[in-house]
Amino acid sequence: MSNSQKSPFQKSEVSRATTTVVSRRVVLQATGIGAIAAFLAACGVGGKTDDGGQTDGGQTDAPDGGAAGGRDGDIDLLRIGFPAAMTTLYPGREGGIVNYYVVALIAEGLLAPDGAGELKPALAEKVEQPTPDSYRFTIRKDATFSDGTPVTVEDVMYSIELARSETSAPGTSYAWGNVTDVTQDGDDAILIQLDAPDASFEWVPVAANALWVVPKAWAEEQGDKIGTPQSLLIGTGPYKVTKFEPDASIELERVDSWWGGPVPVKTVRIDFIPEESTRLLARQSGDIDIAINISLDRAKNWADIPDTSVYFAPNRSYVGIDFFTSAAPFDDIHARRAIAYACDREAFVRELLGGHGEVATALTTPEQLESVYGLDGAREALAGVYDIPFDLDKAREELGKSKTPDGFTVKVGVSNSTPQVSAMFQVLKQTVEPLGIIIEVEEMPVERWYGTIGSDEWPLAYMDYTNTTGDPADMSKWFLSADGPSGGVSEEIEEGMAGIGTEMDAEKRAELLIEIQRKALEDLPYIPLWWGVAATAVADEYTIAEYGPNTFSSPWTWRIIQTEG
Repeated sequence: MSNSQKSPFQKSEVSRATTTVVSRRVVLQATGIGAIAAFLAACGVGGKTDDGGQTDGGQTDAPDGGAAGGRDGDIDLLRIGFPAAMTTLYPGREGGIVNYYVVALIAEGLLAPDGAGELKPALAEKVEQPTPDSYRFTIRKDATFSDGTPVTVEDVMYSIELARSETSAPGTSYAWGNVTDVTQDGDDAILIQLDAPDASFEWVPVAANALWVVPKAWAEEQGDKIGTPQSLLIGTGPYKVTKFEPDASIELERVDSWWGGPVPVKTVRIDFIPEESTRLLARQSGDIDIAINISLDRAKNWADIPDTSVYFAPNRSYVGIDFFTSAAPFDDIHARRAIAYACDREAFVRELLGGHGEVATALTTPEQLESVYGLDGAREALAGVYDIPFDLDKAREELGKSKTPDGFTVKVGVSNSTPQVSAMFQVLKQTVEPLGIIIEVEEMPVERWYGTIGSDEWPLAYMDYTNTTGDPADMSKWFLSADGPSGGVSEEIEEGMAGIGTEMDAEKRAELLIEIQRKALEDLPYIPLWWGVAATAVADEYTIAEYGPNTFSSPWTWRIIQTEG
């Protein structure tokens, strides 16, 4: 059987075909960057008219038949293998990419990206911008939580306050920093007031970033337990959680009352399998149907498994080295430069990624600027933002200028879910050892690795960051802030980033972002290494529609299509 009908987030036109599949099949990828302005115009919801007034707007519902055409029982059980575990279902407390992929099936924000990365209705059926620094969201009347209770304006407002709280959501509260007030506006709408116009705000009230609407009464009763095995997350998405074992698995059951209509997969079981060899065996034995984010250096092993295909597509991910610049030895720029010159970034991509990926020349990925410049133009605009080449003689020279000219010993913690990063540090360790630099690489569970970021004890670190939004400044807002992984940047850089937020012209904003990154990277708080590619192994019984950067950013099981035969 096959399923060709659409989700409420699906875009019917494909803008470019860059997905490759190691199999008999070809799947197209739709990419692009959305904006509330485009959303207002395209969906017919309340945007500004030429005379400054408001259009009447309208409601954008799910297509007839729902997300998957209402086909009951297309797939009884879908078994997924993820490369990392998670300790909580609430991403405000733990924001790994696995957390976001899982919560996309459970909870929603006000808007959600479609396959092309354009923002579409989720819990907000209508959006208006009364002033440049305010947004009015009308909450859809047909939305219910997975426990059957209707969604109220009060629930939405409470969930926003939860996401804004540094205590409840330390991982996302910064995203709401420009919000000054959230009030009810009429029976079924909320008004969000900003301190100043902010081009980044369009992506804040989105489950792929910083909002997950939960029932107020339930959340108040659960307190700090929200998202734990003792208090399974309740959201408005197409699935409810029936079982959660943080180190083992999670099970989800379809909710037929979802406003978008029934999805085609009845039950989803996700197994957390950090060891790549174990995941390979699980696919070989038929214990999992899909393995998400497979290790690129093992892609051929996956493709060699009978009845298995491997999908590749750019995924807006960035991998780079972080220095905690207030701690020795990396409080010395010459020590940082020594490491920078010792990184053979081209070899990393060629040998460790099997050529799947590209050398990073900035913090922002080309896909983040595609809507402004096109992909080729984005690469050209980002070229040279960071351009320190591999040169061991210069690495030795820089070390000689440092406060530790004879070398130093430093340790780095690596999550056991990032084998390419671990391999990179092992290569770097061997490269710098003749210089007198000793790097001790310690692999650890992902939840322990989080604690190494921005730590005096771990001054050498890394970031494997997947941009989950279409905002070009997504990662930079954190990296180039006082709370960034490097321990902070100059006041000049912080002020520059603030200016990016208030610049509403997309091209001018992109130019400012590139120039600020260029200036910031001169001080070497970070070493960009590579921009990544997502690879997913899929049983030939299934195919993935619209595989690309946004595949798992909104309710995604409708994209898993059972093939004929």
